[in-house]
Amino acid sequence: MARTLFTARAGGDMKLLPNRELLRNQISLTALHFMRQTHSNIVKVVDETGSDFECDALVTGSTGVGLAALAADCMPITFAANNVIGVAHVGRVGLVNKISINTVLVMRELGAQAITATIGPSICGRCYEVSPAMYLDVITEVPACATSAQAHSLDLQAGVTAQLGECGVSVINLDICTLENRQYYSYRHGGETARQAGIISL
Repeated sequence: MARTLFTARAGGDMKLLPNRELLRNQISLTALHFMRQTHSNIVKVVDETGSDFECDALVTGSTGVGLAALAADCMPITFAANNVIGVAHVGRVGLVNKISINTVLVMRELGAQAITATIGPSICGRCYEVSPAMYLDVITEVPACATSAQAHSLDLQAGVTAQLGECGVSVINLDICTLENRQYYSYRHGGETARQAGIISL
């Protein structure tokens, strides 16, 4: 059975190896893999030995191996199935590039059947205001992100829920906004630099 964990703000130093090792030890994992996230549509399959992953989603069928996505306002999303798990970092660009759909496809190639995705702390549709031009660009590609032309705020959580629903994936949304809830970090808070982590393991 998969274990899922969403941390609160983990601090900018979560990029440092000693702190990642401390986290791995605290949650008793053989390995904990992070990504060099680039807002891509790239998914990589990992095992106990992998270490360098430039991508925005990881998938594994190995037990004791944790997969982690760091995020601030973007969505850390975990994916759990019978014998395969995944994690994805999904922001505005990744959503349009269908990184979550690609994650599901790779999981199914590895034998995943009933998949449940959990959307972790991320900025909500009330708070993610963008320029009118950017708003139109995104809702043209992912209509479910639309709120109103007056607000021109993007609802990324609704957008990814619609994408995953079309793939037959069940979605749990924790409905935690990183801007509204100060326990979590948002780029729009300014000042400090921090991240949340979404982690899943078998």
